[in-house]
Amino acid sequence: MSQIALAPHELELQKAIETWAERHDVVGSARRAIERDGPDPALPDWWASLADAGWLGLHVPESHGGSGASLYETAIFLETLGGVCAPGPALSSVLLSAVICEAGTDGQRSSWLPRLAAGSAVGTVDVVAGGFRGRAVDGGGVVASGRSDVVLSGHLADVVLLPIVVGHDERWFLVRSQELTCGARSSLDQTRPVAWVELDGVTLAAGDEATGVTRRLVETVAGLLVAAEATGAATWCLQTATDYAKVREQFGRPIGQFQAVKHRCADMLVTVESMRAVAWNGLRTAGEGEPDEQALVGSSAAALALDGFYRCARDCVQVLGGIGFTWEHDAHIYLKRATTLRLLFGPGDRWFEAAGRLTLQSVRPSLRLELPAEAEQHRIDGRRFADEVKDLAPADRRKRFVDSGYLEPHWPKPWGRDATAVEQIVIDQELRRAGVARDNLGIGAWVVPTLITYGTPEQQERWIPGTLYGLLQWCQLFSEPDAGSDLAALSTRAVAAPDGWLLTGQKIWSSMTDVAHWGICLARTDPEAPKHDGITYFVVDMASPGLDVRPLREMTGGMHFSEVFLDDVFVPDDCVVGEVHQGWRLARHTLTAERVTMGDLATSLDAVGRLVDLVGDDPGVAPARWVETVGRLTATGLALESLSTRTAARALVDGGPNAVEASIRKLSGAEHQQRLDEFALELLGPAAVANEGEMSKWLNQFLFDRCLTIAGGTSEVQRNLIAERLLGLPRDP
Repeated sequence: MSQIALAPHELELQKAIETWAERHDVVGSARRAIERDGPDPALPDWWASLADAGWLGLHVPESHGGSGASLYETAIFLETLGGVCAPGPALSSVLLSAVICEAGTDGQRSSWLPRLAAGSAVGTVDVVAGGFRGRAVDGGGVVASGRSDVVLSGHLADVVLLPIVVGHDERWFLVRSQELTCGARSSLDQTRPVAWVELDGVTLAAGDEATGVTRRLVETVAGLLVAAEATGAATWCLQTATDYAKVREQFGRPIGQFQAVKHRCADMLVTVESMRAVAWNGLRTAGEGEPDEQALVGSSAAALALDGFYRCARDCVQVLGGIGFTWEHDAHIYLKRATTLRLLFGPGDRWFEAAGRLTLQSVRPSLRLELPAEAEQHRIDGRRFADEVKDLAPADRRKRFVDSGYLEPHWPKPWGRDATAVEQIVIDQELRRAGVARDNLGIGAWVVPTLITYGTPEQQERWIPGTLYGLLQWCQLFSEPDAGSDLAALSTRAVAAPDGWLLTGQKIWSSMTDVAHWGICLARTDPEAPKHDGITYFVVDMASPGLDVRPLREMTGGMHFSEVFLDDVFVPDDCVVGEVHQGWRLARHTLTAERVTMGDLATSLDAVGRLVDLVGDDPGVAPARWVETVGRLTATGLALESLSTRTAARALVDGGPNAVEASIRKLSGAEHQQRLDEFALELLGPAAVANEGEMSKWLNQFLFDRCLTIAGGTSEVQRNLIAERLLGLPRDP
C-alpha cells in the first residue's frame, strides 16, 4: 500500500508516528474507548506524549511554537492516526490551528497557536454550523446566542471557532470554553465523542473575531485534513479486507480467488488511491494559488474521501463476512468513524455540488511539481530545442526530434536520450510552452521498447530507425476470437520450416492494418507446453503471401479494426524476437507499454471543461443534478491528473514508475471518459438524436469510446490484475 508521503524524510516522519502509535497502543485505546460507558470526559492518556513529539504543531510557524513545516506534513500525521482510528481531538485541534495560521489575527496567533501546538490547549471548529445569531454592540463585538448540537470533541475544547450570523453576515469568533456551556454526547463513533455547545447572551469581544476567516476557507482546510485522515482509515479497511481474503477459505479455496471478491477489493484500491492522490495534490499546495482554486481542490478531496472511506468501510465488513459483523473485530469501529465523518462534514454529494459550481464558474485547478536544481540546465536545453524546431517543416522537425533523442527522451541512446525523470518532465513542459507536439509513433511506441530490450542489434537497426522517422508503420496481431483478454489462450500456430516458421491462424481487433508495413504477432510454437509457455514473438511482413486482411465495421460505422487470417505465412528466423517459446515475457512487456499509454486517456480536466459550455449560458440556474455531476467528473478528472503527477513525483524520488498508479489510470481513465460521453448526451438532450453536424461528433465519440473499457484488457481483467498483482490475492486456478 502507498501513502501520502513520498520523499525519504516524509517516510521517516510517517514511520516515527507509526512507531509511536504502536508503543502507546493507540489501537488498544480505541478498543477501550468503545467499551467505556458513555463518552470519555478526558483526553487520551497518550495526549501529552503526542504533543511532546511536536506533531500537533508541524504546520505551525516556529515563532509560535511549531515546527515550521506545512499542512502537508500534518496530513502525513493525520493519515497515520487515521490508520489506527486514534481517539481524541487531534483532527479538530489541528483544524483550528490550521485555520488560525491561515486567517487569524496576529493576536490570535500569538495567543492560541503556541498552546495548540504544545497540546496544552485543545481546539475545535463548528463545521456543521449550529444556529448562532448575534447583534452588534459598540466596540465591534457581538452579543451571541444559539446552540450547535454536534461539535466534534467540543467537550474537550478550550476554544471553539463558531460562526455567528449578524444581520446578513456570517462572522467567525474564537470562543473560550468558560464563555459557553457544553456537554458531551454519546456518538456513533465511540472513539471520538461530539458535544452540544450553547451560547446564551454572551458578549464576544472584537478581538475574538477571526476577521480573515470565511466559510469557504474553513471548508477548504477541513476538506483536505479530513481527506488525509479518511485516506489512512480507508487504507486500513483495504488492507484488512485483502489480508482476510487471502486466507479465508470457502468452497475449498480462498475467497480472494473468487472474481466478485477480487473486483470488490480492486475497486477499494482504486478508491483509496484516488482519495490519496487528490488529498496529496491539495495538501502540498495548500495556501498557494487563488482561493477559488484551493476551494475546488478541497471540495474534490473531501467529496472523494468522505464517500470513499464510507464505501471502503462497508466493503471491508462485506469481505470479512460474519466476522466483520462482530463486536470483537475492529471493522465496525472504522465503519462508525466513516459514517460519522460523512454525517458531520456532509456526504460527498454536497461537496461534489460545491466543486461543480466552481467548475461552472470556469475555475480550474492547476497541478504543480517541484523540481530539483538540476532542472534548470535541462530547461535551458529543452527551451533551446523547442524554440529551434517549432517553426520547422513537419519532416524536418521530426528528423530533429529523432536525431536529438527528444522524440522519446526516456529511451536509451541512441534511440532516446537516457533522460532522467527530471529531464523528461522539463522537456514536456518546454514543448507545451512552445506549442510543439511530438509525432505519434502509434503502435510503434509499444513495439520499439520491446525491440530495445529483447531484439538483436541487427533487428534494432532494421526496424527502430524507420519507425522513429515515420517510414515504418506497425500493427499488433495479438487478440484472437477465442483469446481476447485471455491472450495466453491463443491458438495461432507456428510450425518450424527451413530457415523460418509457417504461421496459421486468425487474429482479430487489429488496428492500423491498412497502413502497417510490419505486424508483431504471437503464435504457439509448442502446443504441449503450459498455457503461458510455448509462445513465440514474431515480426510479420504485412505484404507476405498467405495474409488476408479483412476490415471490420464497428458500431460507429467506421472501420478502424480488422481481422487477419494467416495461412502458412512464412516468417524467417531473423524475424523472431527473443527466444523461441519465450514470447509471453515479450508480450507482457509490449502490453505494459500499451496500458501506460492508454492510461493517459481521459486524465485531462480539459475534457470536463468542454462540457461546461453544454450546460447553458447561465450555469447559475443549472439543475442541481447537473451541477453535482459536473463536480463528480471534475473530482475524478483531478484524481487522474493527480495520479499522473504523483507518478512523476515518485519518479523524481526513486527514478521508477508506480504500477499501482499506472493500473488505476488505465482502469479509471477509460470509465471516466465513458461517463463524460454519457453526460454530454444528457446535456444535449433530444437534439442529439439528430445525428447531423456537431451532434454527430458527440454521438460518434460516445459510441467509439465504448471500446476503451475493452481494448488493452477489459476493465474486468484489469480488476483481476490489480487484485492479483498489486494486492496479492490468489490467482484463479
